[in-house]
Amino acid sequence: MNNLTKMDSVFVDKDAIARSTSHVPPAHYIVKIKSFSVLAEKAVDEKYESGAFEAGGYKWKLVLYPNGNKSKNVQDHISLYLAVADTSSVTLGWEVYAVFRLFLLDQNQDNYLVVQDAMGKERRFNGLKLQWGFD
Repeated sequence: MNNLTKMDSVFVDKDAIARSTSHVPPAHYIVKIKSFSVLAEKAVDEKYESGAFEAGGYKWKLVLYPNGNKSKNVQDHISLYLAVADTSSVTLGWEVYAVFRLFLLDQNQDNYLVVQDAMGKERRFNGLKLQWGFD
């Protein structure tokens, strides 16, 4: 991702998740949702998955719960995850370590909410943990 991103104030919550704003868009992959409100209405208990994209030699996808990930008792705000999209080419016992940040465009403020681990901690993806993200 873009290491030269200008960040405004950074807020860190009790789960060591950093939230900040940026006026610079993400550098690697962008998913555009034309009408988030329509998506949220139609996907009350469901999730939206992006198409697959490649980064670091692996295929990934974004998983968005517009009304929160109900399996984690999240509601009233979105949940967004990075997930392994294709495990067919990985070997038995595979693991992938990744450091990532996710950007959400606030069209009203014309900036991006950037969400990431506050300590830059690697997340370990494997057969038992195919996705990591933020609620």
